[in-house]
Amino acid sequence: MSKILVAFDSLTLRSLLHKELEHAGFEVQEAKDGLEVLQAIHEWNPDCVLLYVNLPIIDAYTMCRIIKNTPELEDIRTIICTPEDSNIYSFWTSNCNTNSYYSMNPDDTDGLIKEIRKVLINKESRAPSEKKEAFSTEYIVSQILGAVDKELYELYVIRHAYYATRDGVDIYMLIDLMVDVLYTIYQFDAFGIIINDSKLLEIYRKAASLSQKEFEEFKYIAHSDFQERIHTRLSYDWKSAQTITSSFGIAQKKENRIKSYECFPLKKDGEKEDDLICTIHIGSSRETAFNIRTRERINFFCSVYITLIKKAIASTRMRETEQKIKKAFSRFLPPTLIDNIISEENSSMPQIGEKRQVAILIADIRDFTAISEKNTPEAIVEFLNTYFTTMGQIIVKHGGTIDKFMGDSIMALFGAPESYIYNGNRAANAALEMIEALKTIDTSSLAMGNITFNIGIGIHYGQPIAGSIGSQNKKEYTVIGDDVNLASRIEGLTKLYGVPIIITDSVKADIDTLQKDTQNNEKPESEEDSIPHIIHHLDNVKVKGKSKAVKIYTITQNKELYPDPFLENYSKGLNQYEIGNFSTAFSYFRKAEHICPNNIATKRLLERCTTYQTNKPDNWDGAVALTTK
Repeated sequence: MSKILVAFDSLTLRSLLHKELEHAGFEVQEAKDGLEVLQAIHEWNPDCVLLYVNLPIIDAYTMCRIIKNTPELEDIRTIICTPEDSNIYSFWTSNCNTNSYYSMNPDDTDGLIKEIRKVLINKESRAPSEKKEAFSTEYIVSQILGAVDKELYELYVIRHAYYATRDGVDIYMLIDLMVDVLYTIYQFDAFGIIINDSKLLEIYRKAASLSQKEFEEFKYIAHSDFQERIHTRLSYDWKSAQTITSSFGIAQKKENRIKSYECFPLKKDGEKEDDLICTIHIGSSRETAFNIRTRERINFFCSVYITLIKKAIASTRMRETEQKIKKAFSRFLPPTLIDNIISEENSSMPQIGEKRQVAILIADIRDFTAISEKNTPEAIVEFLNTYFTTMGQIIVKHGGTIDKFMGDSIMALFGAPESYIYNGNRAANAALEMIEALKTIDTSSLAMGNITFNIGIGIHYGQPIAGSIGSQNKKEYTVIGDDVNLASRIEGLTKLYGVPIIITDSVKADIDTLQKDTQNNEKPESEEDSIPHIIHHLDNVKVKGKSKAVKIYTITQNKELYPDPFLENYSKGLNQYEIGNFSTAFSYFRKAEHICPNNIATKRLLERCTTYQTNKPDNWDGAVALTTK
């Protein structure tokens, strides 16, 4: 028969509940205030105490704290009874560790009886005790102080745990803060925490007064305890474990020895030993350093920090993964885009169907088919990885994004998904640096024959459609439209005109805008933006499949390639060529050829002028229609 102690200041309510509870099969005693409750608990060992919220002398909240914070009383069930259902009562009762609280209705005691039976489920009966003397004042005071002391300790631990994690610290910072808090509670001589991660992590603190030999023995025992508790690891490779050790205090002439040691496995209630996330190891130079009170408090400390450690480990792993992703993609993507991908913040990512002002750069290796035929696939792949890495770093440096690799070709975007001003100029600067970087790429491992390693780069600045395109399972961010096709066609013309870089008039316009803004004292975004260029108007063309003419230019920073007299005669020849005066154009192109005899573009224009003088194209508009890509 379960024993119920009814603690109410109202005699009427006590009598009513006494009668109803006895009728329900309980053994009942009464108490009119907090002192009588303590006396009855001491003498009678009740299974459950009904506490009226406003109990005199010692109120119900304080009584619950005394019962729940006293080891020999903590299994007594408590129910706080309130005069009404109120949020105020709910808050305070939920923060004093009571088993339940019940809103009183004297006309309906059945509900209270059901609540009593509910809290008594799975509770073992308390052993009967002999008649004891009444509690002394000293004993009551000690019980109250003990309860308050325990609550203050728990609040101290919880408060520091909150401050330790409110800014999302990583595992190393968390453990440093955790050890500092623990040391204020229990002054150890050696501390260790071993974390059961894929690679073992050990963090130790040792007193300077502790000898190294003594500390190594402490570590050995910690390793043994860890292995004894965690059986699922495939290996315990302590040599390759990440170990961090620090000392504290002042070294003394007489070195201390560890005389007390305890291991505290960190796991939640119900977890198996093999689910342990870590173990804490504490050593002390005092012989009787650990007692029941100490172990209880350190165990509570561990119960608070286990969840925080798990979260910190997960957070640290996530940050390490982010760093690996950033490192892997930093050669091809700007940092802000990588951060967006990792955090899944796609607000800056254009939606499909959105037009963006984008400079499209396409680079292709010359004679790559012939190079591939002379080398093994392994050698080609190794070479391409080196080449793509170098070119990718240059593109990202200038604010571009690698859109894709197409065999030996690179397609890069300047203006999507991240956009800056002067995107065309940025793409041109990247192209110039890519050409210079060819000198640094080692081709000695390749069989090249008589082939010289070169690339061709085409750049067009337009308004393609940008966004994430693909299926539900696989998508890629890219741009589509005629502007992309035009950039590809322009790249192909580098072979026809014998130049490494060709840009369209839209790219030139962006470069000219920057130069004008610079002259007007508008500071460019970077020093590279203000690099002076030599831009040479090559021709006006209608690429295959297009009826609209495009002005194409080559760009360089090497003045020796295009001396001023050459550019002057070529420009005059092109002006005459555009209006159909092919004879005069031929004369100017011939003068230009004498200055730069190896210029392929000049030879192309001379050939056309010779042909067109006798066979002028119909509806001539100053642009040649190309029939090849």
